[in-house]
Amino acid sequence: MNKITFVVLKKELKDMFRDKKTLFVGILIPLLMMPILFGVMGKSVNKSMKSAQENIKIVLQDKGNSNFAKFISKKENIKVVESQKPEEDVKNGKIALSLEIPEDFEKNINDEKISKLKITYDNSTQSSLTAFSIVNSYIEEYSKSVVQQRLDKRQINTELLNPIVPEVITAVKDKEGQGIFMISLLLPLFLVIYSVTGPMAPATDLGAGEKERGTLEPLLSTQAGRLSILWGKFLAITVMGIITTVASLAGVIIAMTQNEGLFGNTSGVNLPIGTILLIALVSILVTMVFGALELAISIYARSFKEAQTYLTPLMVIAFIPAYSTYMTDAKNISTMSFNIPIVNAISLIKEFLVGIYNPVHMLLTFGWIIIYIIASILFARYMFSREEVIFRT
Repeated sequence: MNKITFVVLKKELKDMFRDKKTLFVGILIPLLMMPILFGVMGKSVNKSMKSAQENIKIVLQDKGNSNFAKFISKKENIKVVESQKPEEDVKNGKIALSLEIPEDFEKNINDEKISKLKITYDNSTQSSLTAFSIVNSYIEEYSKSVVQQRLDKRQINTELLNPIVPEVITAVKDKEGQGIFMISLLLPLFLVIYSVTGPMAPATDLGAGEKERGTLEPLLSTQAGRLSILWGKFLAITVMGIITTVASLAGVIIAMTQNEGLFGNTSGVNLPIGTILLIALVSILVTMVFGALELAISIYARSFKEAQTYLTPLMVIAFIPAYSTYMTDAKNISTMSFNIPIVNAISLIKEFLVGIYNPVHMLLTFGWIIIYIIASILFARYMFSREEVIFRT
């Protein structure tokens, strides 16, 4: 970096950080948005789930005074209510489900015949689905007790029904494994999103914004060459993009450690410092790619508003591969994926998070990203060197 480029960089950073809105929008909002958003959503979901699990309203139609009806009624989380139209009340959400026990239910149990139940629930609502799952588990529990009684009556050891007892050993600790899974879903997605959106505001301001304010022409009339000015602006945008990305990621990490957050507590995850540095490197390089592209587009635009119009499709184009790889399994990613823009960056981050460091995948991804950076900077340089673009109003 030559002296003039450093001066331009210093000047642009001072201008950006002098504006309190930059600090508020670029740092404070990304830092607080995720914890607040996930916290509110998590509490709402947890409250709904808790209500669905602990206060299950059902209609119990027992036509034969069965022991099973007494068994269900004694469960603490089951509340038996009356209803004239059970199926309609289930559909309207007034009750979670309806359980109908036929008159010959107990007789069939005693005669060791198959006994049938009729369950009506709404498979379009979470509360009814949860109620069905819980009541179904109670039916299985009661069925096992009936089988136990029948086998005891015949003096048969119940262990005969379970000839295989698996000993389950997880590759990582349960808490850590769940945390890695959740982070591998979210972290790469947010990294790419913030790599696109982080540099967008400063790129728009340093290109189209300066043209609109009339401050670009005086800057070009100084002894600073256009290439030095371009590099200074590009580095300033990159720095701001990285700061926004780091603030956003910090917000995501805080959100993931909330016990009542949307994703539960993932604080059991301990990422090696090498992994964190590699993920940070990928994020910085992707931010540089989009920073250069957005600066070029901003320089081409006549006004701030026009620049925003041009940059919106770029954001949408970047989001498509980001969301398309959301559920990709980190341990089963094809080599071809590392040749696709954006997909390769997300795939590599996913591999880092689960402890995979494939040299071929790393070489392909970093190689392509470097090519993207060079192409983006050359595109920005081309735009910045054209008089009809610089003075386009």
